Amino acid sequence: MEDNQGAIAIAHNPVDHARTKHIDIRYHFVREAVQERFVELKYCSSRNMIADLLTKPLSGEQFKRLRQAMGLDVLNVVSKSAK
Repeated sequence: MEDNQGAIAIAHNPVDHARTKHIDIRYHFVREAVQERFVELKYCSSRNMIADLLTKPLSGEQFKRLRQAMGLDVLNVVSKSAK
């Protein structure tokens, strides 16, 4: 799943462009994996990208929504002194 449509287009199009010359050769393995059909890249909107929870600063609402989508809920922890 990928939320960058440009990255998907570059992976599917083996033609070198002036704008992609800065990409180091070692990162072209994704392009090769797509061509060999080892992986399939699919678009996923940023709103639904669960991995963003671990990689980006998010608003409180988005954080809570993605946390729930990941299956992580808030635990009610009672300290020993409160007992």
